[in-house]
Amino acid sequence: MLRHFSTEDSLKLENLTNRVKETISPEKAKQVYTFLKTLQPVFYSLETDSLENAALYDTKWLGLRQHGVARLPKVNLDGKGRLLFRYQGWTGGGRWTVHLDKPDGEVLFSTILDKTKEGGFEIKQVDFPVKSGTHNLWFTYENAQLKPDMAGMQFDWFHFAEPGFGDEPAVKADFQHLLRATTQTTPVMVENVPKMKRPTHVFERGNLLVKGRVVEAATPKHLPPMPKNAPANRLGLAQWMTSPTHPLTARTMVNRLWEQLFGYGLADTLEDLGSQGIPPTHQELLDWLSWEFMHDYEWSTKKLLKTMVMSATYRQDSRVSAEALEADPYNRFYARGPRLRLTAEQVRDQALSIAGVLNQKMYGPSVMPHQPEGVWQSPWNGDNWKLAEGDERYRRAIYTFLKRTGPYPAMMTFDGVAREVCSARRVRTNTPLQALVTLNDEAYIVAARYFANRIYETAKKQPAEQLAMAYQMATGHRPDAAKTKVLVSLYQQSLTDFAAHKDKMEKLCGKETMIQSPEMAALVVVANAILNLDEVLTKS
Repeated sequence: MLRHFSTEDSLKLENLTNRVKETISPEKAKQVYTFLKTLQPVFYSLETDSLENAALYDTKWLGLRQHGVARLPKVNLDGKGRLLFRYQGWTGGGRWTVHLDKPDGEVLFSTILDKTKEGGFEIKQVDFPVKSGTHNLWFTYENAQLKPDMAGMQFDWFHFAEPGFGDEPAVKADFQHLLRATTQTTPVMVENVPKMKRPTHVFERGNLLVKGRVVEAATPKHLPPMPKNAPANRLGLAQWMTSPTHPLTARTMVNRLWEQLFGYGLADTLEDLGSQGIPPTHQELLDWLSWEFMHDYEWSTKKLLKTMVMSATYRQDSRVSAEALEADPYNRFYARGPRLRLTAEQVRDQALSIAGVLNQKMYGPSVMPHQPEGVWQSPWNGDNWKLAEGDERYRRAIYTFLKRTGPYPAMMTFDGVAREVCSARRVRTNTPLQALVTLNDEAYIVAARYFANRIYETAKKQPAEQLAMAYQMATGHRPDAAKTKVLVSLYQQSLTDFAAHKDKMEKLCGKETMIQSPEMAALVVVANAILNLDEVLTKS
């Protein structure tokens, strides 16, 4: 887990590392820094066939009952004399004993595990005599207070270190503070240590029970070889994928960004760029952009996108004649600028931006914005959709809380993905349900209310001028006479209706509008209609 310290604790970590580097060694400083910054202990897989009165909760926490037994296999104890561990104790007084090589073998250490505060996790350490070699460590747990069906505690992680790890006088206080500091964390995948890697076999006839020869990590022979001295792990794979002799990664990235801007990739099959996919329509362009991306741009996505959007091809007028449409309906020859509907996230973000309430805050946890009642339910744990407070509910769509069994409905209607399975590409569709969402979904009604407020404050004039200003805010240009007439007609009809029905007026205005009046309610209706215009939902 990558830990995100506060500014004060980050300075403590930097100072601690420098003191270790000066007084002990740079190698030890790196070891201490890595441990505290990532809490990346040496995890060992617990073999489930060696568990008795014990269990792996959710495959990652080791829980022990009375007379519990578990095995931690192949632990290298060379030079090790201290164990740091994180555990949660529900019942105090339990004795945890670690044996070497068998359940009743030599005792490495034995300690009492107390009940943790408020049932939370705590970090402890135990010192033991330095041993040599690799051993299977057997855990036993005894707690007479437990009934047969009760678990007394569970472990989160273990870290075996040399004697006195973190005890140096110059760093001890800060080390203990940083070890237990409350921080936000980000999960980070790491490679298993070599002794934990399982052998990988060829399955004979695809049967996982019939194991053939052992195979090692490698790349397909028909693709470029691994870079010289690259490790046979994820790091080596990343080096291979970004190697100048391997252009497939750059071509794939260029193709995907091109699709984002133009609606179609230079090769239409984004998910299968290769011999089995559709060939590129402009092979030389794809090759050139890929070369620039790898070499001159040094993998800068921003520079690549700038090249594309500043090109004469992208900046063309997107209007099309009947003859050109018949000759090239999908614009594969790029005789006109691209025209395509915005993505699910862009549709929502643009509505909030036009309304003037889009929260530009970067990073941080997910939030729960407006969505219809009853869509998101968790019957197994009772969780509910809790609307975010203040302007947090207007953060960009990328920060919307997503759950695979209950995806955000408005985004799903606009071809967002549920994330139940990996999705290599989105297929853009146009359905009547999309109009129902942007006309009726609470998130878009709220955006229309804020937009109406903005119209009212910016143009406190005649309705025609207010509506023309609203149209310009949303599209970037003034409406012509025919469009102005339609907008004014919608406004007048709505005004008449709301003047006669106060309850409807109050319901539509909601809490977001500053003024509760038939005029404001009519503005909300027109604002909602403008946000639903094809000109607004389509990039052209």
